[in-house]
Order: sequence, then C-alpha cells, then structure tokens
Amino acid sequence: MAGSIKSIFAGGALLLLAACAGVPATTPLPPPSLDAVEADLARDIAALADDSFGGRFPGTEGERKTRAWLIEKYAAIGLEPAVPSGPDGAREWTQSFTVVRRRPSEQPGASSARATRGGRSVDLSMGLIGVDGAQDAPGFADLPLVGLDPDVEDLRPRSLANRGLVLPASDLMRLGGQMTAAEPRAMIITSADQATFDGVASFLKRGRWQLDSDEGSPAILLLSPEASKKLTGLIGDTAKRKPDSAGVIAYDTILQGSIAQEVERIETANVVGRLPGKVEGSGAVLMLAHWDHLGDECRPPEAADRICNGAVDNASGLAVMTEAVRLAARQGQLDRDLIVLATSSEELGLLGAQAFVADPPVPLPTIAAAFNLDTMAIAPRGAPISVIGWGRTPLDPGIGIVADQLGRTLANADWQNAFLRRQDGWAFLSRDVPTVLVSSALADKDAFDRFMQGEYHGPADEFSTGIELGGAAEDTVLHAALLRYFGSLSKYPGARMK
Repeated sequence: MAGSIKSIFAGGALLLLAACAGVPATTPLPPPSLDAVEADLARDIAALADDSFGGRFPGTEGERKTRAWLIEKYAAIGLEPAVPSGPDGAREWTQSFTVVRRRPSEQPGASSARATRGGRSVDLSMGLIGVDGAQDAPGFADLPLVGLDPDVEDLRPRSLANRGLVLPASDLMRLGGQMTAAEPRAMIITSADQATFDGVASFLKRGRWQLDSDEGSPAILLLSPEASKKLTGLIGDTAKRKPDSAGVIAYDTILQGSIAQEVERIETANVVGRLPGKVEGSGAVLMLAHWDHLGDECRPPEAADRICNGAVDNASGLAVMTEAVRLAARQGQLDRDLIVLATSSEELGLLGAQAFVADPPVPLPTIAAAFNLDTMAIAPRGAPISVIGWGRTPLDPGIGIVADQLGRTLANADWQNAFLRRQDGWAFLSRDVPTVLVSSALADKDAFDRFMQGEYHGPADEFSTGIELGGAAEDTVLHAALLRYFGSLSKYPGARMK
C-alpha cells in the first residue's frame, strides 16, 4: 500500500487534487510532497507541544500562547476572523465562553438537609455530600419528595420538575441518564452501606466541568447509610401508594436544606477562522480540532515530569488541520465558505464544541460537511483509514470517492464506534450537522492501542524525532481533497441552504 501511494504522488496526485477542486488540469500546481508535509507537521507539533506551552490547559499562559500561535497561522494561510463582534459586521478570531466546576465542600457539616412529614422531621445532615450543577449556593425550602414505580423504564419530560427524587444508589446508573429531560430539582441518593456511599461520594467529589451558560444538572444530595435509614423510615411503606401516569409516587414529605460547594471558573475561547466562498448563500464546510490538553500539573508533585504536552492528542490534529486548509486554499476559493475551528476544553467534556453549536457564527443547518481531527499522529504511511460516524451522514459516498482517488482504503470496524461520543464531532453530529472523523490512526488498531495504553494523557505524549507522522501526512492530503470536494457545489450539491 505504501508503495502505491508513493507512486500516486510521484505521478498523479496533482491531477486528482485538481479534479476534486474543480481546477483545470491544464493549470497544475506543484504536487504536495509527503516528506514536505511531514516536515511541516513536525515543525508545528514541536511548537505546540513545547514545554513553554505548559500543556495547553484552558485559562493559563499556555492558552494565551496557543491562541496567538493559531491566529498567526490562520492569517498566514489566508483566513479571516469568523466570530461576529458587533452590529457593524466586525469580526474577531476568538469565541469566548466560561466553564465552571462545582464540587462538594470539604468542610464537614457544610451542607445540611431536613425532611418533614406531617408533624415529624428528621435531620439528614450527618455525612451529607451535596453538589449542584446549576447554582453556586443552592438552597431548598419545602421541596416535595417523590419516588418512582420500580417498573418505570423511561422517564417522561418534566415529570419530576420542581420536585426532589429519592433514588437508591443502585438505580443511579439505570436512570441517571434520563434526568436531564425529567428535570428534578434535586436527586436524594440513598445508600444501603458504606461501600456504596464511598463509591458515589468519590465520583461526586471529582466534580464535572460544564459551560457556565448551561442550566446544569439537578442538585445531588448523597445520604449516608444512617441518614438513608432515617429518610426511608420517615417516608414509610410506599408499596401501597399508587403512582401517577408517569410512574411518580408522592411521598407527602418535604425537604429543607442547603448545599455548600467549591466553585471554579475558567475564561477560555475557541479560535475560529473563515475562508469566504465564491458562491454566496451556498453554505459552509467546517474543519475542527481541539487545541487544549491537560496542562502542567497532570501528575503528582513528586513526579519528575508533570507536564502533559499533548503532542499526539491533539497538537497533531491542529497541525493536520492547518496544513490541510493551507493545501486546499492554495488552489483558490471553494464555492462554499470554509470555517476552521480550534476548540477549547475538549478534555473537560467537549465544552468548546458545545459552546460553538450553542452560539454558532454560521447557522448550523448551512454546514454541508464537518470534519473533526483528533489524535492523528499514530499510523505509518500506507495505513488504511476509518470514518468515525460512518453510516450516520450523507457524506459517506463522497468520502469514498476522494479516498479511492487518492489510493486510500477504508477499514471501519465495530470497536471504533466507542469513540463516537468521545470526540468533538459528537457535539455537531448530535445536532444533525453531518460530521465525521476520518483518520488512519483508528484504522491501525495495534498502533492505536499502544498509544492508548502508553503515552495517552501522560507526560510521554511529547514531541520527539521518532513520532509517527506518515499516516498523518497522508491524512493531511486526504483532508485537503475532502475540503475541495465537499466545498464544491458541482461535486457535492447536497448542502442545506439558508
């Protein structure tokens, strides 16, 4: 396979790229050299993964340096700012947003709760651990407590609104994912034993980053085994109580209380560039890669190296993105706009991508195709490619055409689907934007497993002369051709128009 690809570039890659671009073959451009592409990728990955960038954690000096690097690179390849910044049509490079993490206070007794039924009340504060995804200092006054019919499998939207759901810890995994739609004000989690309590407590104490603009998840009050017994004793036998049509059981019990939390906020930003298209109103193609990583304290203080530089994850994605855009742009404008997005806070939960889709500089329905790039520098030259999101968008035939023209083969496998929701493309795909991740990295399972079990999210993910850039270079040329193909109205007329 490697030999056939080299011969393509020696003889005919230029014509294939020109065909994808709609550029007449009589006006050839110098063909891209894989060796030259590798050198460019190595230069950019080395810069972004340098210790001076501090692991590129949001809100740090590393973010400032990364933003400056990206803006300089965007301008050099001919992009313009893409984020509207005022009523006069002015635009800027950055899309700012805030992320927040709320964790239970470490002070004993900082949170409190009391349940009352009739003339009787019980104190639930001993050992209580509380956290709220929506408010910094939440309190509860006369919050009705309810339970669920044990046979309930699906929760109706808003069926728990303005109520507190009493839920055994054993049901947390089964029903927890449905709570967003059901909208309880609070979840009161009971624990049958200390081991159960400790397990849930460990999870809650880590906290979860989210967009500060989000309404947030419901408050969670984890009761100790002793407090759990008090509450179930107060509520009494629920077997004789008839649930309503949504399976909700009223407990005739109310809750008062407050939650004390430790709150962290980070101001950060996506970096967004634009190459205007030739045909106004024809939509856009989007290429994205996350710029953030884990920072300079990703190991204990006693560790010799505490910087997680993120060379592969995801300096390689940024390098492939900017080089692919440069190769595509040198052949002239696309018909459609080209939006180039470097997201922040992917490692914190795809938050930069979520911030973009919540307030997009271009209407999401006008994005004809989107390509995410993540963890690219793994496979050697000649590796096949896989498509995360295959079968979920109308992009598959066009991807197949471009891959075939460049001598690339597809190697999709079921195990790759585990990464569908773990990458920024999911924030777009889940909102009906046709988005895929096309890469040789996940097609080479042995090489990918070695990375995941070794350098992944550790100090060893740093730039060295031995970093594998062969597959990334081929993927760069492939993505340049994909941009030309899906940016062309004649090649791909299927964009959703304004």
